[in-house]
Amino acid sequence: MKRLIIATSIVLGLACAGSVSAAQYETYTTNLHYGYNLMVFVGHTPAGFIQAQHAANRWEGQRHLGLGPQTVAAVAVDNSSGLVKQVRWVGPDKAVAVIDIH
Repeated sequence: MKRLIIATSIVLGLACAGSVSAAQYETYTTNLHYGYNLMVFVGHTPAGFIQAQHAANRWEGQRHLGLGPQTVAAVAVDNSSGLVKQVRWVGPDKAVAVIDIH
């Protein structure tokens, strides 16, 4: 019985260890003054940008399903080149926001 518990603990520990990863992106939130907020996931490396895209897609998926705040939109930005990026967002009520990310 003791060996079974130890073996199960080791297998469970290895399964959990494979799913742990450090986020390689930063998250910023800005108020658009139209009743909406914009959450920007900024990846500073190509791998970080991919993680940022996944995080933004999860956030948007939950928002579209009604599981998250309806007034917070999410986008991912690739900052690996170090250039200024511009995000353009059009709200449901046709409100437009242009945000420069440095």
